Amino acid sequence: MQILKKPIIIKMNRFKTRLFTALSFLLLGSAPLMASAQEDEKKESTEKQPAFGVSLNGGMTFAYTDVKPSGSSGLIGVGAQYYIMPFLSANLDLQKGGMKAGEEVAASNNEMGFTNSYFYGSLALRFYPVALVNNSNNNQALKILSGIYGGTGLGFLSNSVKANSISDATYGSIPDFKGSNLVVPIQAGITIPVAKVGTMRLDANLDYRVNLCMSDKIDGYVPTVRANEKNDAFNQLTVGLMLNF
Repeated sequence: MQILKKPIIIKMNRFKTRLFTALSFLLLGSAPLMASAQEDEKKESTEKQPAFGVSLNGGMTFAYTDVKPSGSSGLIGVGAQYYIMPFLSANLDLQKGGMKAGEEVAASNNEMGFTNSYFYGSLALRFYPVALVNNSNNNQALKILSGIYGGTGLGFLSNSVKANSISDATYGSIPDFKGSNLVVPIQAGITIPVAKVGTMRLDANLDYRVNLCMSDKIDGYVPTVRANEKNDAFNQLTVGLMLNF
């Protein structure tokens, strides 16, 4: 029996050596695959932020002026966006639209009413507060919430106004006013990822904007009564698509 133990021990040692060698090859062979998977996951979580975006949108304009009741008209616009940082962007918007309120123009007898066919351009900064949160795990809910923004800037409004003529001088009637003025836009909205093609991303955008005019003439009236202390304003609600690249 003493003679048989040595071959058994030798065989066991050879088996252990071969097992260790096989396991080593398996581990070494799987290491690149594991590293590649981790790299892919890291790459996905740190997806490159687009630098630019272009958009097409449409919606409604709501007039808030001296003329009541307020009315609404359609608008169409295009835009461009530059991402200064993942949480901050500069936006240029160009729009063509209309405003109206009061009685139908030229169809009433001494009643206030106007229409304004306008061109509007604005440059604003948008701040995305949720985008400040680290989303290394690529959480989808957090990614959508990162599209919520608020912003402000400066705008330019070119007016072409048709208003009913009022004989009473206190109404300050300007039946055919053509002029321009500065506007301060205050906006809030959200962009939601819709699709991705290569390095490009398509977003849907919903935007609501309050425009404070530095003029009281966009409705064709400048009342001289003491109650008229505020300039005109108009709000806009738009929906659109933005292509980021």
